[in-house]
Amino acid sequence: MKKVILLDIDGVLVDHGGYRAALHTTLNHFVSLMGLSHFDFPEEKLAELEKRGIFSEWDMIPLLLGALWNDILSHYPNLALPPDLTSAAVEIGRNVNGCCLRELVVPEFEMISGQYPAETALKNGCFPFIPIDLRTNLLSQSRNINFSHTMRLFQHYSLGSRAFSQTYGLPAEVETESFLLTHDRSNINEEVRVRLRHEDIRLAALTARPSAPPREVNDSHFGYAPEAELALKMVGLSDIPLIGFGKLEYLASQRGLDARSLLKPSPVHALAAIAAAFTGDEWTGLQSAGDWLQTSQIKGVLAGLPHAFELIVVEDTLGGIRSTLEAGEILRRFGLDVQTRALGMTSGSQAKAEAFAQAGIDCFENWTELINELE
Repeated sequence: MKKVILLDIDGVLVDHGGYRAALHTTLNHFVSLMGLSHFDFPEEKLAELEKRGIFSEWDMIPLLLGALWNDILSHYPNLALPPDLTSAAVEIGRNVNGCCLRELVVPEFEMISGQYPAETALKNGCFPFIPIDLRTNLLSQSRNINFSHTMRLFQHYSLGSRAFSQTYGLPAEVETESFLLTHDRSNINEEVRVRLRHEDIRLAALTARPSAPPREVNDSHFGYAPEAELALKMVGLSDIPLIGFGKLEYLASQRGLDARSLLKPSPVHALAAIAAAFTGDEWTGLQSAGDWLQTSQIKGVLAGLPHAFELIVVEDTLGGIRSTLEAGEILRRFGLDVQTRALGMTSGSQAKAEAFAQAGIDCFENWTELINELE
């Protein structure tokens, strides 16, 4: 039986040291403005956010900075602060030097489909000790490069100053090399690559990473950061179809949709990746998934899939797993014999292992343990 294997990138194909380094450097940029030499944002705290469904550093950074500032300002409830993040950080440092910090707390809030977590936190009144204008600038529009200061700095460190300016047409605010190029490491070796490329396996990458538009279109790449493509090149899989956030943004722009609603855990993300895995064509796969969303029918590439195949997803969080399992259920409703299986990658994280166990997902620490499960 043919197999389709959907592969997440960060935490599965790649040890995403670049994003983590960029996250810490961005947070400590504001910490240094406050006059503190360093503040620890532990990995397990980040894993806890992922367990809650908060996967993107674009949300993690404002939420963690909000938690830090809210804790400090709870001791100084009447401190007047400007709405600009840089000026606010300096002002906090000037007024609260020596404040004893407690453990960071990102309040619980219900995740809303199609809404980014930082925006949801804002609408739920999280971090009430931060003045509302500053809180709005910190938490809203976390994907708007021209509005979100935290996102803008993070993209500097992820891409490097030169690539940042080329991608967004903005002057560099800091000079830095690309942390994705200097800190990311491949999780797979040549043996794993050979086994993944078995003749009965169709591969596609399924990721929330920013990416270029579909490779079959010739439109401008302005504003599209090719971060997913960099990762696939690093691991030696640059030829496989890729459905990253930039591809979904392109589909959304053509169909009048909101890209947020297409991203995993939406089944649209996995449906596009499944179609692309069989055809090798990202754009037709995306269009077919968009047709299902807008008509509730499978058309185009999805309508021409083999009657029976096994659908496997390898993920380090539950978002892509939910997307793939729901996509499999949709295809079964249209008469296809699709057997779905989800495999979790923990990379030694206890929080991830607990999340997978709670969801009933088999999980593995590394590819040495996992690869035999694919065959």
